[in-house]
Amino acid sequence: MKPKPYSTFDRNDWFLACPDCDLVLPKVQPPKGNRTECPRCGCVLLNHCHDTVSRSLALALTGLLFYFPAVLLPLLTFRKLGLSETGNILNTVQEFIDQEYFLVALIVLLSAVLFPLVKLSLLATVSFCLKIKRHPEYLKLFFRIYNYLDSWAMVEVFLLGIMITIIKMQDSTEIYFGAGFFCFIGLVLVTMATSLTVCKESFWMLIESKGERSWQYFHNTISAALAIGIKTAATNNLFLCRECHLLCYNHPGHAGKKQICRRCGATLHFRKPASISRTWALTITALLLLFPANLLPIMHVDFLGIPSSSTILDGIKIFFQEGSYFIALIILTASILIPIFKIVGLVIILLTIQFRRPKYLRQKTAMFRFIEFIGRWSMLDIFVIALLGFYINFGFLSSIETAPAATYFCLVVVTTMLAAITFDPRLLWDLLNGEEDYELSTQ
Repeated sequence: MKPKPYSTFDRNDWFLACPDCDLVLPKVQPPKGNRTECPRCGCVLLNHCHDTVSRSLALALTGLLFYFPAVLLPLLTFRKLGLSETGNILNTVQEFIDQEYFLVALIVLLSAVLFPLVKLSLLATVSFCLKIKRHPEYLKLFFRIYNYLDSWAMVEVFLLGIMITIIKMQDSTEIYFGAGFFCFIGLVLVTMATSLTVCKESFWMLIESKGERSWQYFHNTISAALAIGIKTAATNNLFLCRECHLLCYNHPGHAGKKQICRRCGATLHFRKPASISRTWALTITALLLLFPANLLPIMHVDFLGIPSSSTILDGIKIFFQEGSYFIALIILTASILIPIFKIVGLVIILLTIQFRRPKYLRQKTAMFRFIEFIGRWSMLDIFVIALLGFYINFGFLSSIETAPAATYFCLVVVTTMLAAITFDPRLLWDLLNGEEDYELSTQ
């Protein structure tokens, strides 16, 4: 078969593979307002994109304009009986450092301060270069880092922590909003908008310079896919790049050698190396850390010279007793239910592979995608403690300090997120002995 010339992204004579089940499908650009889903596991493959580079550049530059006042200007001012505390996000990190909780301080600094800045800067750089049609080699690395930081930049979780802190203290203290608070809201809105605007497939297509597109590559890939019908990539000698989702032909002459994705430069594997053992190790570690995270006190409260300690559950009980049921449910979900759900869900998936039980694979794959999505929201309790620890510091009158459980809880969040990253959901679908034919659907 003679391959047709490369033109634009909306051609339907190319192929792709589902990143969650490895099913090979023809690449079809969905109509406006629609998306293309894998008919086997339900993974979203393609979204309709309109002027994604220009819109992403505008949003990234807007986000950078909001970022510095959001981080450097005061967020809130708390006043009580003539005493007051005013500060910004960096002050909450400094509070952890002063109390010698360096690991917690580092995680909060990275997730709420540094990673959002790096993410916006990378997106602005990549979008600008593509806008002026420049293709320097570093664009590949920059966009790979941007995609990796997508789940680790947590400004929206920090904003929810601010809201919970305000609701908790509004009846006992006077609260004044600083300019940083409103800039931070703008930063969160812009960051969320970039997640909806950036079309990763379109970006990768544009980053790939024309000189790198090989006619022989397309001939090999398309010919192989047509020869096998609609089946998985790995069983037909095709790599699926986990970074840019490009289908890559496994050259017979390169057997035993490390193969590199020609589009993004990532190392190619049919499946993530040591995925099962690494995921088991991280999941068991998270399970062990979950006990001290919930049994030890997470903060010490001193009110009128009377000290007391509280665990995560104690804090939730206080919200229920005060009638703040909605806030109590949010913290209960983020701090207790989500970590347990992530660990139990990963164990179920791993046992499915371990004992080779190919049942309800679509549902388990959807559960894994949900585990990936909700992982970062467990940081909510740490952000609330960071805010309370700094703003509720009125000397003898009242003060809040971080307790040992905070470190263990941060480690639970990090290990469960890493467990989801190291796991390869395609291993679930490898349990199927036979292959079925599917037709591409749009929804």
